[in-house]
This record gives sequence, C-alpha cells and structure tokens, in this order.
Amino acid sequence: MKKVLLFGFETLPEILTVAGIVQQFGGEAVPVAKEGCGLTLEALAQGKTGRESGVPIGGKMLVFCGLERELDGLLAALRQAGVVCLKAVLTPHNRTWTAVKLYQELLREHHEGLIALSACLAGQVPALSDLGVDCLKLEGRMK
Repeated sequence: MKKVLLFGFETLPEILTVAGIVQQFGGEAVPVAKEGCGLTLEALAQGKTGRESGVPIGGKMLVFCGLERELDGLLAALRQAGVVCLKAVLTPHNRTWTAVKLYQELLREHHEGLIALSACLAGQVPALSDLGVDCLKLEGRMK
C-alpha cells in the first residue's frame, strides 16, 4: 500500500501536482474529504471513506503510507515543487489516530517559529513586519 493521504488540499492544480510527484515514486495520492477526518489514519490508508459530516483539520497535511524507502526523494521533489505543509509517516504508534489528532500533534511539535498574522493585510503585524520591526518582541503591547 504505497500512498500519500492528502488533507486540506482543495484545488485541482495542487492535488495534481502532489499526485504527479507521488506517482513518480510508485505511489498513489489520495485526497481525503473532511468527512474522512474522523476515521483513523489506518482506515483511510486502507481506502475507507467517511460518511458523516466532518470537520476540516485546519490546514494542509500529507501522510505517507508504505513509502519509507522513497521518502527522501519524495520530500525533495515536493519541496522543489513548492508543496508546503505538515508531513508525517503512518506508524504503528499513530495508525489509530484521526487526522485531526495527528495534525494537532504535528502543530504542537513544530509550533516554535510559527508566526500567526492577522487576516487583514493592512493590519499592524504585517505593516510593522514590513518596516523590519521584530513583532515577537512587541507581544502583548499591540492594540
């Protein structure tokens, strides 16, 4: 079962980009709808689909299943193609997790260095950042 589960990939061009790369390494790209996010990663890797209303995980994530030997080349190709998202390998430890749980765990592990900006491009953080101000030093002082 060589496949990559795609979560949060919504546009056809980005799905096709990932699918083309995965296919070069002998795998199959499987986009997972939000309805599938409540199933275990193992169930999704086996091809099961969700039937209940689900919630999106909150961002983009790739889960590699059975592609351990191809992982270095696959990651390099995805990086070269500009595919930026959280990534994980299906393991005996996480196979019973839902996509939401894995996504939350990856965020917890990699939260350092993440910067959240306001949705407004004309907001304080983007404006100050454009001026070279270290916004992390201003924590709690912005209005």
